[in-house]
Amino acid sequence: MPAQRIVSQFEALSVLVSDRVEMHSILALQRDNWNRLFHNTITMASVPAATASAVNGALPASGLRVVAIILGMGAAALMALVSKFQPSQLAEEQRHAARFFKRLGADMEATLQVDPRLREDASLYWEQSIGTVHALDRAFPLPLTPIMVEKFPEQVHPSKISGDVDLARPEVEVSQHSHKNGWTWSAVEDLKRTAQLLRTSDIPEYISMANSAKIINLILSISSPLFATAGVVLNMAGCPSVAAAVTVGSLFAHTLTHALQMGAVYEVYRNCAGYYADVEKSIEQTLRLPVEQREDATIFQQKISMSLGRRPAVTPMVPVGAKTAGVLF
Repeated sequence: MPAQRIVSQFEALSVLVSDRVEMHSILALQRDNWNRLFHNTITMASVPAATASAVNGALPASGLRVVAIILGMGAAALMALVSKFQPSQLAEEQRHAARFFKRLGADMEATLQVDPRLREDASLYWEQSIGTVHALDRAFPLPLTPIMVEKFPEQVHPSKISGDVDLARPEVEVSQHSHKNGWTWSAVEDLKRTAQLLRTSDIPEYISMANSAKIINLILSISSPLFATAGVVLNMAGCPSVAAAVTVGSLFAHTLTHALQMGAVYEVYRNCAGYYADVEKSIEQTLRLPVEQREDATIFQQKISMSLGRRPAVTPMVPVGAKTAGVLF
């Protein structure tokens, strides 16, 4: 493909990526505002409901009972809505999407400025960039429905932030002698060891932490609307004093959920796993390319080292005996 056409295509893609960054940044701010609005509204409904129930217990009045029931029902409905959509997690998804698109734009700009002899084949890089855009669009959808990211999946997977690797395609063997772009047998073995460590240690570790955060978030998300509903039922049953205590308990559970931001914590851990999975995928993809189409070996190894939070130009990239490949998070 002619060089000028490639440059024009990357310029068009760069405009698209910049637009995605802006859209996801706006949505992140909007959904964070939703989170604050819901929390404040629930608090303003629950406190008067609990107060009305407590006063009704001391000085029975049908008006107070009705007020407590109506406010309690409103608070319970909003808590159920928040538990379903998880605004804090929605905001975190969009923040991560904006960051990943911004990283893609910066990577494209930097790669095109590199000497063509040192970077990978431009046509292949174009296909990878397009695959990354499509993967990010699927991983972090803009609309809430009908393709919203599942908030409590049965099995947690890393976020998918790049295109697929054709694992059926075999790795290209490299001789022990240096190739013209720096690829040697020792460099390949170092990368293979790093990818294996990412696959068996770093990624499972963050998936496990994401799963723990999901369980805690699920318990808290069920507790708050359940307690609020119980407070309404107790008011209807003529137990206002108990209803007041239960309503306060529901507000405490909701406030704890809001303060801990467990939905956002879950999303952070899931995206940490996705980040390391992307590094591992980058290694696997490169090792399946013909050597002459690859990026310069030294530059590629330095990129991987810095992506993992380790010092570049150090061999091996990950010290022997290290339990994890990455030290960035």
